[in-house]
This record gives sequence, C-alpha cells and structure tokens, in this order.
Amino acid sequence: MTRHDVFTHAQLLSTGLTDREVRQRLRAGQLTRPRRGVYHASGPQSAVDEHRLLILSALPCVHDSNVISHQSAGVVHGLPVPSDGLSLVTMARLTAGHGKGSPLLRVRQTAIDPDEYEDRAGFRVTTLARTAADLARTMPFEWAVATLDAALGTGLERAELGSALNRHPRLAGLGTARRALAFADGQAESPAESISRVQFARFGVPAPVVQFEVVDADGVVVARTDFGWPELGLVGEVDGKWKYGELLKPGQSPEEAIMREKRREEAIRQAGFWIVRWDWSTALQGASLARLIHNAMAASASRSA
Repeated sequence: MTRHDVFTHAQLLSTGLTDREVRQRLRAGQLTRPRRGVYHASGPQSAVDEHRLLILSALPCVHDSNVISHQSAGVVHGLPVPSDGLSLVTMARLTAGHGKGSPLLRVRQTAIDPDEYEDRAGFRVTTLARTAADLARTMPFEWAVATLDAALGTGLERAELGSALNRHPRLAGLGTARRALAFADGQAESPAESISRVQFARFGVPAPVVQFEVVDADGVVVARTDFGWPELGLVGEVDGKWKYGELLKPGQSPEEAIMREKRREEAIRQAGFWIVRWDWSTALQGASLARLIHNAMAASASRSA
C-alpha cells in the first residue's frame, strides 16, 4: 500500500484526461472514487481492500504527523478486524488539539510514544505491538483474542504484547485486553478459529488441542486439523477459511483439489476420528456451535461404544 495507488482529480487531469473522460472511466469501472476528489485505478475486491483505499485517500487531508491507528493500523499490519469497523479510517494525532471526525475519518487524541509508531512507505502507522494492544483494548473480547492470536502468530512475544498494554495504564479497556492476552494462543491460523475457541470456553465445550495432528496406525501424520479432542476421538474444522481455488497447488485443477481433500478426510476417519465442521455463521453463534460440538461428541462416543 503506497500513496501512488490513489490519484487526486488534479493529478488525473495532469495526465491529459478531461473531466468527461474521468467520468467515463468511473462509469466503466476503470476508476473508483473512495472519497470525493480521490480516485483509484481499479475496483476494490473486499472490505479490507476498500479500507486500504480509504486510508490512502485520507492521507492528503490530514496533518503529516498523524499516525494510522486502531482498525486502520490493523489492516496495514494484516491483523484480523471485523468488517463492520472498516467504514471509516482511524488515526491518532501527535500534535496539540482535540480529536475530530468526519463521515470517513476518525482522529483520536491518545498517548503515543515515539517508539510506538513507524514509517511505512511515507506514512506513519502504529507498530504491530501497539496496534494489537489498541485493538485488544477497544474491541469485543472474542475479536481481541483473534487479534492477539494473530500477533503472536507473527512471532511477537507475549511479554512484548504485555508491555505494550501496560505502557499506558490509564487507557480504557485494559482489563479486557489483559484477559484476552491470557487466553490468546499463537497457534490459531484464522480469526474463525480464535472466535470458535472463545465460544467453546463460554458455552461449556471442553478445551481442544489447537492444530491437532492426526496420526495413523503406522505413526504417520496424515492430517493437521484446527481442533482435536483426542480422548473423544473427535476433530473439528472451521469451513470458509479458504476456497478450493486457493488450495490449488501449481498445475492442479479444482477437481484434483477436491479429491485431495476427500482423501484427507478418509485418512482422518481411518485413523479413528469423527469429523465435525462448521462455518463463520455458526462460529459467531456460541450456543449453536456448542450444541453442534456436543452432538458430535455424543455421536463419536456411541460409535466407539
């Protein structure tokens, strides 16, 4: 993400385009307009892509000392944030004054030390540790866990995240953030896994082994699953993290990817495990997820009896 990804109206005109041609390109989808007077050369593909454009389009409108923070910094660092929090850009100001907002921009007045932000392609953004701490303080517990799981997964140390939280003890939300950090597990590979694990704890599902390896009778690892309850002969996986097209290996067709997954599932069953699957919608509904897992546990137990 660089400043060169967006253009002002004046910059487009300086390339020889006319106002009419700009309007034509907008109608044809060759240009998008993330905010008034700011353009992008191709259409965004996701809420995260759209938010990146919002960040870039906001930069010319704020003081150079402003720091991209919170959800916006999470997008820059690749941390998971809920899509409903991406409708406006969040920044923190380092200069004197008060925070202010607009329909697409929120500027916070908050304490940030010089070593808590860094330069990224010409703009300032809070560091990974400070960003994770800010998100953990300001988001619901399950999303705080997802963010901290992801931060730990990058190799950031738990102690470093603890220090980032404790540096500003007067900021709101510290208690929730500390509890989320105690719960966090850097082995989680998606926010869906993190949120599912929170739901397990809330609704009485026994804590699983995260990233459980299934071993066959010969001692060969045949699969690694999102969750495992080995004493119950059960493994669990969150669907929706990938599309089959994203699972393709070089030169592999979608049909081959599907068959590979079917062979993997058969290997898990042959190793003696029952498989339970769920999607994002179920993961967000704790009672439904708990019921699904408990039913699967009962089914696995009856099969083994």
